[in-house]
Amino acid sequence: MAASIKSLTKQTLVYGVGTILTRMVTFLLLPVYTNVLSPADYGLAVLVFVFTAFMNHIYNYGLDSALMRHYGEDPAPQHKTAVLSTAIWLALGTSFVFSGIIYLLNNPLSKLLLSSADYAQLIKLAALILFFDCISRVPFALLRLEEKPGFFMGVRLINVLITLGLNIYFVVYLKTGIIGIFQSNVIASCLTALILFTVLISKIKFRFSGHIAKDLILFGIPFVPMGLATAAMEMLNRYIVQHFMGLEAVGIFSAGFKLGIFMLLIATAFFYAWQPFFIKAGKKESSRVLFSRVLTYFILVALSFWVVLTVFMHEIINFHIGGVYLIGPKFQGCESMVPFILLGYVFYGINQVFLPGIYFEKKTRYLAYIAFLAAGANVLSNFLLIPRLGLLGSAISSLIGYIILAVFTFQVSQRLFKVPYEYRRIVLLFIIALLAGFFSYIFNPSIPIKFVVILILPLSLRLFGFFKKDEIASLKMLLPFR
Repeated sequence: MAASIKSLTKQTLVYGVGTILTRMVTFLLLPVYTNVLSPADYGLAVLVFVFTAFMNHIYNYGLDSALMRHYGEDPAPQHKTAVLSTAIWLALGTSFVFSGIIYLLNNPLSKLLLSSADYAQLIKLAALILFFDCISRVPFALLRLEEKPGFFMGVRLINVLITLGLNIYFVVYLKTGIIGIFQSNVIASCLTALILFTVLISKIKFRFSGHIAKDLILFGIPFVPMGLATAAMEMLNRYIVQHFMGLEAVGIFSAGFKLGIFMLLIATAFFYAWQPFFIKAGKKESSRVLFSRVLTYFILVALSFWVVLTVFMHEIINFHIGGVYLIGPKFQGCESMVPFILLGYVFYGINQVFLPGIYFEKKTRYLAYIAFLAAGANVLSNFLLIPRLGLLGSAISSLIGYIILAVFTFQVSQRLFKVPYEYRRIVLLFIIALLAGFFSYIFNPSIPIKFVVILILPLSLRLFGFFKKDEIASLKMLLPFR
């Protein structure tokens, strides 16, 4: 088990470093947007990105996950080539059709989504971004399957560097406003697709198997409603905020959600490594104990980061160099909502740990049911809480949605592949971490006291016997770069 967790840790760290680099580069766009654009303009751009987030799930229809599930079923090279080629041609064909439809319907879509046909050009650019992003999903999945995290993250880093540079050029230097945001993304997405297809062209053949296509689609289709429901849980709140509070509030809310990137980095890096890891580990008795320990360690790491970020969130939001703020002064009303967003992403990561049973039994349709349930609770909570609590109500609603997502995924997966999770240790982790984090959230103590609060988590865990006698030594052995 130690060797397996060490392998997972190594992959997670590589993906983590790469994800941090790429996400932090894009995070630098936040001070660009919040210091240059008005909250209303930034809110408008966010609504277009919400549309692309929803459409991404329709474009991809779980094709990358289906490739990962079927690619290694038969080790024969001809099987792998047939699966990969079929997935590529499916992605190219359907993405072309979907983008063509959106491009042609740019006027009515602009009126429907943005309340005016004046923004039709943004819809056209969104169609191009969606096309290039979605045809890149299959090559990215292949790189994960082949355990090439360096190449994977290298391409991602190129993408975000181009995006950052072009945003600064268009938005700051040329002062093109929000149109420059989407022009930058079109160019970056196009170049990313060209890099991936140039490198992987030798593996792509003019082969298309109807039988394989059917298997890929049947496995992947349940990811569409699941993805849409997940996007609704994370993104639809922007439209609800707009309904109750206006475009300016959407901009402020989205700036706060952007700060959730710190926890999203951890969940994303973990998932990139975890998905191929548990698929290869397989449905074995030894996997049960292994998966149990993975959950405990993930929660330990995630909640540790949550405490640190929550304790110092006031300082993070108010950080500035001269007159340039990390979060522009007009957007700093988002501070109270950020700890709830971060905690929501902790449960999002926990939900991912519960996936093996559903994958092993090919019961992905359950993911769609669960996601719809969580999304429904999220939307209902938004309508109930925003009128009472404002932006904080929407942040709490997101947390509620992710908790429901994790709880029901746990229940379904346990019926399919029971794992003996370490409940006592997990409950202890949550009690201590939440007490420490919310103490600082409520009272905002002085900096020295905040450092004392940070130390409470490891000291209390040691005091209450969280760590087993040989566990500290074992954890040191798991470090991949000793």
